[in-house]
This record gives sequence, structure tokens and C-alpha cells, in this order.
Amino acid sequence: MSVSKAQETDVLILCGGLGTRFREVREDIPKALAPIQGVPFIDLLLNDLIHQGFRRIILATGHFGSQLEYHVNQRTDAEYIISCEPIPLGTGGAIKFAEKHFRSKQILILNGDSSINCDFNSLLEFHHNNNADMSILLSSATKGDDYGNVKINNENRITVFSEKPEKSESYSELSLINAGVYCLNCSLLSDLDPKVEYSLEKDCIPSWLQSHCIIGLRTEQSVQDIGTPERYKESQTMFTDNISQDTINKIK
Repeated sequence: MSVSKAQETDVLILCGGLGTRFREVREDIPKALAPIQGVPFIDLLLNDLIHQGFRRIILATGHFGSQLEYHVNQRTDAEYIISCEPIPLGTGGAIKFAEKHFRSKQILILNGDSSINCDFNSLLEFHHNNNADMSILLSSATKGDDYGNVKINNENRITVFSEKPEKSESYSELSLINAGVYCLNCSLLSDLDPKVEYSLEKDCIPSWLQSHCIIGLRTEQSVQDIGTPERYKESQTMFTDNISQDTINKIK
């Protein structure tokens, strides 16, 4: 898949969460602006996307959204669009609310508080080659009951999708983790109400599994996130494994 394909694909980054747990670390900024060795987390995501050829990026914002808007407006390396929810709409609702900004038939969706080493063009190609309605990146390296657990069959079709299941549920060693990276056909959004709160993970995907082609792309890379104070602290060193000091210095 060529870089031009990335240039033709819109990216949506979900940054509208309230960040309740993150407030133990900082109460004055949105989670996506949390500094990693002095670099706002969102810039790590954006620079990776730019490096891979994406040029049209939409940020779904809410809590402290004006700070994110001001921050990305300082960048000149891509077209940045802000989709600010008037009320919390959940991850699925945020996607539907941002729909009016989409120009491409498929969109790449990322979480604004997590990262994984991924060739996004490979995910787009995988999605296209399998004629899928939605493709989800799945990690075999990350484990834990704080992540969505997923199972796929021999044809990569997702058969089980359980978002942050109860600890009492049993886990199979064959379970994979939802890495929070999606390629989505915009046609899937047609039945959603733009004013209703939906969880992509709890409402939309489990429903879509029954009637659409939802597939998973396995990766051995780990998910790294800043969703809790503990993980945010760990991220100060963990992210440097995938990001060179030279790159960090250029961003600063």
C-alpha cells in the first residue's frame, strides 16, 4: 500500500474522555496533552501518523478540548480538524458526531491515551484485502482484565469481543487484547443517532459482530497507555524504547 493511500484516509483520534483516573496526576490538562519526557502525548501519536503518510487528522475532543485545539493549531504538517462534543457521547457517539467531517469511505481510529508500534498502512491493506466492514488491531503481548479481550477464528473473524470483562470471568490463553486501533467503514455509522451516547466497545462492536464482517489483525507488539497514574509513570521510560531521543529532541 502506497503512502498516497494513507493520504486519502482520514484519521480520527478519540480525545474526549473525562480522564477521571488521570486527574490524580494532573487536573489542569486533558490526558492527551500529558507530557512524556516533556513531549505532549498527542504529539507522539501525530508525529507517527505524519511519518506514515497521513495528512488529514480529526480530533474528537470534549473535556479541556480548547487546550487540544490550541495545541494542534500550532502544527503545520497536516490538516487538523476539531470535533468537540457538546456533551459526553462515549467512544461510539464521538465517532458518529465527527462523521460530518469524514471524506474517506474508511477511517483510521486511534485512542488518544494509548500507543502501539504499528504500520497503519498494513492495517488498511489488511482491511481492504479481506473486504471487511471493520478491522481491529489485536495484541498477543498485552494481558490484563483492564483491556478488552477478543477471540478470532481461523479466518480472522472476531467471534468474541468482551470489553474489560469482570475479573470473575475466565480467560483463555488464546485471547487477544483490543489494541484500540481500528479501520472502520463509515457506512457502519448509518444507524447511529448523533445525539445519543454509545460505547464503541460495549454497544457498537458487539452488535456489529452479528451482522457485519468484523475482523482482527494480530500483532506481537504491546499496548502502551497512560490511562492510570501507574501506567503514566511507567510511560516516562517505556515509550523511549520505541522513540529515539533524537526524535524527542526534535519535537520539543
